[in-house]
Amino acid sequence: MTRNSELPFLSLKQLEFLKSFVLLEGTPGDIRDVLAGVFEFDFVGRNRTARTRFRVPEPGVVVTRDHIRNAVEKRNLGRISDEALIFWATMLLLNDAFELDPNDQEFVAEWLNDVSFNGYYGAASLPRNSVLDE
Repeated sequence: MTRNSELPFLSLKQLEFLKSFVLLEGTPGDIRDVLAGVFEFDFVGRNRTARTRFRVPEPGVVVTRDHIRNAVEKRNLGRISDEALIFWATMLLLNDAFELDPNDQEFVAEWLNDVSFNGYYGAASLPRNSVLDE
């Protein structure tokens, strides 16, 4: 087992990319290119896997309710597909560089898990005000 102290740090370019990814900028191909050698993933089917080979940044890229609100708005306006939203949610859950907002961790985790495993409509079944009104 490799200890965290033996792993490489993410570069500034990689961290900046992840900060833009949380805003729904970037594709699966972009992630594979930018994180080549330090992050591998396979999100096909229900057995999704990810392997991290970098030192987890502290602090990580924080995922907030506002990011979810932004994602819902983009999806509802047709700017992103359901598949892109599912990929985004899964990446935020499985990439150790992302951390959930400590002030809203339960909601963010539940919503991302719902989208990742049940699709957008699974998460949309949550009370509407839980995403948009707080």
